[in-house]
Amino acid sequence: MIQIEAVARATQAICPYCQRKCVKIHDTRKRKKRDLALRGYRVELILHKRRFRCLSCHKSFTEPDQVAGRRRRTTHRFREEIGHQACNQAVAQVAKEQQVSAHFVRDCFETVATQQIERAGLQIDEQSPLSAPPYLGIDEFARRKGHVYETILCDLEKRQVIEVCDGRKQAEVTALLERLDHPEAVKAVSMDMSASFRPAVQLCLPQAQIVVDHFHVIQHVMKGFRKVVSSWSHKKESKALLEGKQKLFLLAHEDLTESQQKERARLGEQLPDLETAWQLKEGLRTCYATATVETAPAELDKWIAQVQQEGPAPMRQTLSAFKHWRQEILAFFQFLPTRISNGFVEGKNNRTKAMMRQGYGYRNRQHLRLRILVGDVA
Repeated sequence: MIQIEAVARATQAICPYCQRKCVKIHDTRKRKKRDLALRGYRVELILHKRRFRCLSCHKSFTEPDQVAGRRRRTTHRFREEIGHQACNQAVAQVAKEQQVSAHFVRDCFETVATQQIERAGLQIDEQSPLSAPPYLGIDEFARRKGHVYETILCDLEKRQVIEVCDGRKQAEVTALLERLDHPEAVKAVSMDMSASFRPAVQLCLPQAQIVVDHFHVIQHVMKGFRKVVSSWSHKKESKALLEGKQKLFLLAHEDLTESQQKERARLGEQLPDLETAWQLKEGLRTCYATATVETAPAELDKWIAQVQQEGPAPMRQTLSAFKHWRQEILAFFQFLPTRISNGFVEGKNNRTKAMMRQGYGYRNRQHLRLRILVGDVA
């Protein structure tokens, strides 16, 4: 351990009672304050805090502690460093490394996070108005799978989280959107095919265009396609052919190497029905990559007709989403080449899940909310 003794260079202090200068030192007391470590060694400051006696009002007072604060055992910069570490690491991990309590780490984190969030212009209070960006992204994530869910709202233009609210039901999402200060400024809202998000947006942001994220549309079709691949991998006539090679059909065409493409084509010749399903899957991806706002409706209708005529049952079952969400799916092409997408929101959700795994879950919802908000401004 390194111990450093320090005393203030000022020879006088202002009396807090009569506001006059005081030079008479009544006594000096030593106070230990933990400071930032130096080259792996723990550092302890020993402050010689002086007590002055005012000759005007005859009262005694202790000079202000600008290093640590009144009745604090750690310096400002030590607490700030702990708070910054807790923004990227689990509380228990920081507490163990610094040999402090978890409660102390949480307090430091909340102080640092609150300051950073306020400097970024975001809201700490969950009831305060929110700034309305032109393009919103909204999604959900599970704080406790199957039981507790949160809704995350993002500014897609600035790529920043705006708010995280408790719940995902229509009433809860409506209450979140009603906090937007200028709802008429929102041009589009990107989302998945959620039954609770759409009515809430239509109620609170009637002028905004709802855009179903293309990733979720392809993912929806892929669920049906995976069932097709799985069924063929268990059939007697194709089990041996597909053993260890299912990924050749599940991967996108551009992600396959030249040798993998040849092997997939060879398997497709022997399994024509599976090849047809793969071509339909890739056809939808091609539609998203090449279609324009003028050609998208016709190309999408053509793809749907092909699935209805040639596609296997699991893929035909996915077509109901295209009927109920047709306008929102086609809205994606209205914002090309901007490509309104929930990719940023999904990335924040993945980061949040990793954060929760790192901390073995979060019981304190407010702490998790601060961690998510501070992730963009730290």
